[in-house]
Amino acid sequence: MTDIGIYLGTEEITESARDAERLGFESVWVWDHLAGRYPMLAPEVVLATAAAVTERVRLGYGVLLAAVRPLPLLAKELASLQYVSRERLLVGIGDGRGTWERWHGGLRDAPAWDALGVRRADAEARTEDALRLLPRLVGGEPTRIAPEGGAGDAAGAEITLAPAVSAPPLFVAGGPEEAVLRRAVTFGAGWFPAVLSPAQLADGVRRLRQYADEAGRPAPPVTVAVPIQLDIPAGEVAAAREAMARMVVDGYEVDPGHAADAGIVGTPEQAAERLAAFVAAGADRIVLSGGSATDWRAGHELLARTATLLNT
Repeated sequence: MTDIGIYLGTEEITESARDAERLGFESVWVWDHLAGRYPMLAPEVVLATAAAVTERVRLGYGVLLAAVRPLPLLAKELASLQYVSRERLLVGIGDGRGTWERWHGGLRDAPAWDALGVRRADAEARTEDALRLLPRLVGGEPTRIAPEGGAGDAAGAEITLAPAVSAPPLFVAGGPEEAVLRRAVTFGAGWFPAVLSPAQLADGVRRLRQYADEAGRPAPPVTVAVPIQLDIPAGEVAAAREAMARMVVDGYEVDPGHAADAGIVGTPEQAAERLAAFVAAGADRIVLSGGSATDWRAGHELLARTATLLNT
């Protein structure tokens, strides 16, 4: 059985989270951007709200931009969410250059980084520091933090956070680039790409497993985010598919040769068949973005129907 998650919007968060749990989704996810193409709420607020009104559904950052935050404060935020949610947190971590950032704008743009006082050139190193140190900080281990936020043994201050909780699963966000895949293997985190075709995903999973074998490590689990639209009238499906293909090329910078297969437009039955290709390519979890452009309740129902068909 494939775990299916969905993204939450910014409207009626409590009702949307409750509805997602009622319909049996495995997880709900939120984006993380300071500024972007449209208004977006702080993810920790949305996830805390969802945690307060649900009991089972898991709560995911999809994805968190750890590089722009001081690590001790970020660790305290994650530990608090893990604590109040009774350890339901999932954390995708990107370095600001991934698919989500390309679409939403915001932190890929120099003004946002400048406003936060973070050098864009340091993003990769700061992201790897987060992947290395967050499990220790959240777990209550004494951890030394260098003045610039990186790991250091000779400089910086040691801090121990309490209460200690189990570290949430971490996922390295990004496409099938070698640096991203090796980062997932190195830090024992999952891989979390978005807007890939099944063929691209299959190639990435093959290389991910190859790198894991070379390192003598278990192959990381794979979560993939897929844009989906399920409420298009029958006579408009072809045009909607063309529009989505253009959107993923223009907005997400997807290779045009894979754009038609990177998103899904159609009925739940058609969508389930398309999603099965992602499962065959190696996805352990699929996070669906969309469903309906106008009615989130109807979108949830359509997505739940699709998930049931996929897992039947």
